[in-house]
Amino acid sequence: MLMKRIYLIIITFILMIIMSVLIKNTIVAGVTTFIIIAVGYFIIAINRNKGRLSLLEEKCNPQLFIEATEKQMLITGKNHKIYTYLCIDKAAGLIVKGEFQEAIDILHSIDKASLSITNGSLLLYTLNLIICLYELGDTTQAEEIFETQVPLLAPVNQRMVLTMEMLVAERYFYINKYDESKEQFHQILKEKLSQRTRMEILFRLAQIDEINGNSIDAKQKYMKVAKRGGELWVAAQARKWLEHI
Repeated sequence: MLMKRIYLIIITFILMIIMSVLIKNTIVAGVTTFIIIAVGYFIIAINRNKGRLSLLEEKCNPQLFIEATEKQMLITGKNHKIYTYLCIDKAAGLIVKGEFQEAIDILHSIDKASLSITNGSLLLYTLNLIICLYELGDTTQAEEIFETQVPLLAPVNQRMVLTMEMLVAERYFYINKYDESKEQFHQILKEKLSQRTRMEILFRLAQIDEINGNSIDAKQKYMKVAKRGGELWVAAQARKWLEHI
């Protein structure tokens, strides 16, 4: 961290000299340098975030995603709101890894006053909490939150719309409405999806096939998830299922 700050100071100083030579106006050169550094930092931050998310969404490696998120906490964690958002990300990584109790512990530790309806952080928090409750067997509380809080929280971007659609499909599964769950998942499969999301859907559809007695279809889906799901929890579960047939 210290070395990165030193490098930033050196780069800023050099850039200031260059701008002063080119522009020949100290104030304008200073403003230009500030803008260039700010824009550069913003671009680097966006690319870093995309790379971090890719570890989960495309490479299907929740552990690496969690580790990258923890590193980001050290970089920007002094900002309380950003730290809170990163905690939600970490909880999401734990959910995908299958560590639901650890995820819900993190969610319960979050100061909800730092969350917002406007930027969607409260919605993501709530959806992650509901998934944890379903997975931990607390269907009653999950249903209560889904019915009383989710209707008040609107998705603010396409990613959150997809997350909401996934929750609806998952909810149908957890409350044993398998036909509705299957139909919803098939609708989602028509959209542009990350590798992680596609594997999670295939896993649920395999479970529904198994419940409906379609063992051949279930096996085909489990094999795809086991092969392509990387380090996802659903991939590990699929491999366990295949080992016992």
